[in-house]
Amino acid sequence: MDKRDQKAMAPSPPHRQSLSARVCSYILIAAAAAAFLYLCNRYTLTQDDAYISFRFAANWLAGDGLVFNAGEYVEGYTNFLWVILLALFKGLLGIDFLASSRFLGILAGVSVFPLLYLLLNRHEEKQVPVLFLAAAMALLANLSVAYWSTASLETVAFAAVILSALVCEYRKPELTPALLVIATLLRPEGGLVFGVVLLDRLLRERGFPVRYFLIYVIFLLPFGAFKLLYYGSLFPNPYYAKSGVGLEYILSGLDYLWYFISSLGLYGFVFLPPLLMIRKLWRQYSLLYLFLILYFAYIVWVGGDVLMVYRFFVPVVPSLYFLFVVSSRELLAIIMSNRRRAAYLALPVTLCFSAGALLLSKPHVDTYFHNEHTIVEKMSFVARKLRKHMGEDFSVAASTIGSLSYELLGHRVIDMLGLTDSYIAHNPEKTEGMHTTWKEKRFNVTYLLEQEPDFIVFSTDYKPSAPAERALMLHSQFRRNYRSTGFMELSGHSRQYKIVWMRQGEIDMGVDTVHPDLEFVDKVNSGFNKLSRNDFVSAIPDFKSAWEKLGEEYVLLHHIIGASYFQLRQMDSAFTYLNSALAGNPDCWQSRVRLLAMAQQSGQDSIANLHYRAVLESSPWIFDYEQD
Repeated sequence: MDKRDQKAMAPSPPHRQSLSARVCSYILIAAAAAAFLYLCNRYTLTQDDAYISFRFAANWLAGDGLVFNAGEYVEGYTNFLWVILLALFKGLLGIDFLASSRFLGILAGVSVFPLLYLLLNRHEEKQVPVLFLAAAMALLANLSVAYWSTASLETVAFAAVILSALVCEYRKPELTPALLVIATLLRPEGGLVFGVVLLDRLLRERGFPVRYFLIYVIFLLPFGAFKLLYYGSLFPNPYYAKSGVGLEYILSGLDYLWYFISSLGLYGFVFLPPLLMIRKLWRQYSLLYLFLILYFAYIVWVGGDVLMVYRFFVPVVPSLYFLFVVSSRELLAIIMSNRRRAAYLALPVTLCFSAGALLLSKPHVDTYFHNEHTIVEKMSFVARKLRKHMGEDFSVAASTIGSLSYELLGHRVIDMLGLTDSYIAHNPEKTEGMHTTWKEKRFNVTYLLEQEPDFIVFSTDYKPSAPAERALMLHSQFRRNYRSTGFMELSGHSRQYKIVWMRQGEIDMGVDTVHPDLEFVDKVNSGFNKLSRNDFVSAIPDFKSAWEKLGEEYVLLHHIIGASYFQLRQMDSAFTYLNSALAGNPDCWQSRVRLLAMAQQSGQDSIANLHYRAVLESSPWIFDYEQD
């Protein structure tokens, strides 16, 4: 190995800064941490998927094992160490899962700033404070870091451990394998970073790093043995449910990467200085370059992420911003022939980049922040109502299982997408021609109906949005044996029903038929999309077209068409279709509620009272409202 290579990567103590420079750096670290805590407070939420980890931890503490449903040994999580930590906090210290997960996430987010400082202090001599300020600004402008720090998932903790391993590889490489063991226990992608460091050492040392390899492998052998003996697989079940190999996944991954490049990357500007300076900086920062290249390639290969707000990019952005800042300084130094002035000029360059990235990404982050709050509150509300009104012995199938499953501890919850169900993950059905924006495309509706769940919850009430929901509506046994019920929620002065599909008969898959025309369910979906925009005029033809495509009576379509006419104040048509729905199913409470309102408006109190009593008899929970 070249002596210059040895010098570039050999561990060395941090550069000795003046007292004033150190004090300035510490003040900046504290200020960045304070600003980060403010952002965490602004984006406080619990991601729905976090409740899956909570349920695994709760079942383990309850003595049912590290399982999602009692007796079903499926590794339905990808964050083993996170689940164990939450269980230990609760079991030993009595701290609930929400508090401990949020504390650990925010602590991990704050730790990124001193880690960035340590990385800079390893390589820089005099401009550490100003370069740190530039990197901290970029990191603060990336709202996804604060977002995921409070989301109760392991995302930022994993990112902090990865950054710690990269810092140690420059400063104390003997600690790197231990940190990567911890990272791998937090998320499987820790193994990818292990491979990155292994490749970098091979390139630098021209030989195989035996000690590094053995420490990592030996410490993870018990974990691998546990997974094989307990779950029967080395890979977590979500790997089979969400991932795959092929052009479809690569194209999805490229879309996901472009989504990052065009907003947080300021249309690729964040990559420009590191790429222009790669020949000059490679010897010193080959590890970081390899990490970014291979991790981005991995993200594309697996098809990106189901969860939005840039989650898969959180582990790479600290290293990316570090390279952006130091390469910007090097590029400016070449232009100006003055490294000191270049360091200070890198600050406004980074400020402009950060402002642009913030403006492009903030609307997206805010939108998904609101949407996630909405779905978590909805699913928690539905679960509470089910538990209150439907007794203790029932099962539920859903395509969004997090908060719902945690509220229903002790009940069997079937994940329609297969994340916690090994049969669906390993035996997906195919429906040719189905187009969807959902990344979770695996389902097995035949298996699901054979399980005869007592309730099925769609992510968007009536609308079949997820592929599993669309495929379900194609099956005759679903249309005939599941009727919609709901629970009323008052929000301000508005009234909303949260819809649940309730089984009302025995499922006989021997007579089940699958409707061959996908346009039926596409028209249903399109109609509900228009209803969400209050475009009732355009929605009605879609529902009528769906009815024509189906070629048989379907109470749901009768009711929705009637309800749409009701909103348009076309009462004669509304009356016809709503009564047609009742003829198909006298327990169609939603049509009775509309007819009740029509009777009250026309002064027909006796008819209104008749509908009211009928709803109370068949669905007494309908009028048990919960104020928002």
